[in-house]
Amino acid sequence: MRPVSHLADRSDAIAFPAFNALVGPALRAATRKPLRRARHADRDCWAPVEPGWCADCETTAGDLMMAGFTRLREVLNGSVPVTRTGEPVREWAVLRAHLTSPEAEHENTAELATALCHPAADDEAPWLRAARAQLVHYPLRHLEERTRREDAVARGAAARPERDLNQARWAAPLRTDPMLLDLLIVAVFRTRRGLTDLLYVPDDVRERHNLTPAQATEAMRKALTALHTVNPAFFAANLGDTAVSLLRPAPSGIRPHHADPFTPLTAAMERAQARVTLRRLVTPAHRRHPDHRPVIAAICDIDAGENTDPVKVARRTLGLAPEPAHRLVRRLVTLVATAGIDWTEQLVTPLTRPTSASHHGAAGGRPWL
Repeated sequence: MRPVSHLADRSDAIAFPAFNALVGPALRAATRKPLRRARHADRDCWAPVEPGWCADCETTAGDLMMAGFTRLREVLNGSVPVTRTGEPVREWAVLRAHLTSPEAEHENTAELATALCHPAADDEAPWLRAARAQLVHYPLRHLEERTRREDAVARGAAARPERDLNQARWAAPLRTDPMLLDLLIVAVFRTRRGLTDLLYVPDDVRERHNLTPAQATEAMRKALTALHTVNPAFFAANLGDTAVSLLRPAPSGIRPHHADPFTPLTAAMERAQARVTLRRLVTPAHRRHPDHRPVIAAICDIDAGENTDPVKVARRTLGLAPEPAHRLVRRLVTLVATAGIDWTEQLVTPLTRPTSASHHGAAGGRPWL
């Protein structure tokens, strides 16, 4: 048995294993969800080759553990922290008094760790409630946002992009239109939360600016185009390189600081990536994806002048609700435009297009290549 009193031992070699046994399980359990939301779009976090979390999340959990242990040692070896009014923090005082009491010598850290993982019970010991508050819950305040910010800075993005957009000199052209600025801030924060549909405008923002869904989509595209024109580096760091495929020509009045000599190369890379994605979506071997061929074919039909509705096709063939179907079609339209309409028609022709001579010779029709 590793007694609770070991947390107050003068030797770190004795105190830390006891701290880890008591606090570690609860701290990891409470850390899992905010880290999963911050780094993995709310999906499970797994180590690549062994049990545990990914390296980044393991590092964060370890840092939190060491920070909590260091804080506890400071309290045990020094004075109890005080509030703004100069009063001792009651929870720290209760925790310190118990860890140095004779009762702690007979309490098992492993048994109490289980209780620490659950919400406080009505009859729970005050010191255990204090430990949960100061060693588990308090250190995790704002963990999700803090992790997103630190990860963004590590990859070269802005720590506070909304501040840059609102105050930076380079962003002055963007601030001439309050709606455009509002949409850019929404796009940056949606990206930071792992949301990939940058053209989607939340209902509250759309209603605030009195926009229909279609108008909101085009307004967001205009905002993203303006940002990319004014500051391509900020755009790439905070929205990702693939977001370039969503853009249209820059709005009038917005001019870049300098031309980008890599634009032709970027376009070629985007076209190649779009074609890889479309092939994957229509290749039967990729069973992870449903068959998107009918939806892509419907998009090509519109370009050929046929009366079809890709959103209805997506809802019927993929079983999607209206809003996800709209988002999917917007994304597929971007991919088709980037990959090339003629190339995409060739991609979907084998299974969706008749190839008889009569079809090729139809009056007024467009030949399927």
